[in-house]
This record gives sequence, C-alpha cells and structure tokens, in this order.
Amino acid sequence: MDTGKIQIRTLDKKISLIKPFVPVIPAKQSWIKTIREALGMSARQLAAKIGVSQARVAYMEKNERNLKISTLEKIAKSMDCAFVPLFIPNESLEATVQKQAERKAAQMLRSVNQNMALENQLSDSSEILSDMTQELLSGNRKKIWD
Repeated sequence: MDTGKIQIRTLDKKISLIKPFVPVIPAKQSWIKTIREALGMSARQLAAKIGVSQARVAYMEKNERNLKISTLEKIAKSMDCAFVPLFIPNESLEATVQKQAERKAAQMLRSVNQNMALENQLSDSSEILSDMTQELLSGNRKKIWD
C-alpha cells in the first residue's frame, strides 16, 4: 500500500472542501478590516484591544500580508476569531507531484541521451519517460525534488 499516495489524496479531498471559501473577499481588501467591520468594531476599538494606536491598525489593515503571524493571531483573538494560515495548492497535490516526477524523469532521460548520443544510441521513447516517472513515484518521492 502506498501511504504517500493515500496521504496526498486525503489532503487533496480536504483542500477541495476549503478552496471555494478562500476568495471570500476581493484580493485588495483586508481580512482584518472586513471582519472588524462585520463585527461593528471601529479601528479605535480594535487598537485599544490589541494595545496599539488607531493609525497602526490602519497601517496593519493596508499591509496585512507583511504582518507577523503572531500579530495576526493577536488581532484574530481580539475579535474572537482563530487565525488559520493556509497553503492552498494551485492544482491538486497529486497533480503537482506527478508534474515534478515527469520533469525529473525528463531531466534524467536528457542526461542519459547526452551520453547515448555520443555512442549513436539515442533513446526518444515516451514509454521510457513514462516508466521512469512511475518508478520515481513508486520510490522515495523526496528524490523528485532534487
């Protein structure tokens, strides 16, 4: 049983449930401001709760992506929220691993072909590439990232 494949598929399934909810607010808006306003809390009130100036809250809302995680956690807690940093893959994790294994196999095949070209024994088979990809995926997956 390939536990790595099971783990990837399980994570992909969980991520697919979360992914539709990620772009809830437009990209250039602030989560801090959105939640604060939804709660009916002013910037001054949030500032008092976290012990900073109102101007600092305005700065944090504009520069949310540059805040430390500990600061985001403190702000979230002050609004009775949990801060959950997420990595949302652009594609499924399984597709990402497959593509990387294919790139690694192609790189390995190019290296072999360079040596074989010198001996006039060049190999250009897509079957070989597919076999190498599957071999990489069935072995230690960490090697595909080297």
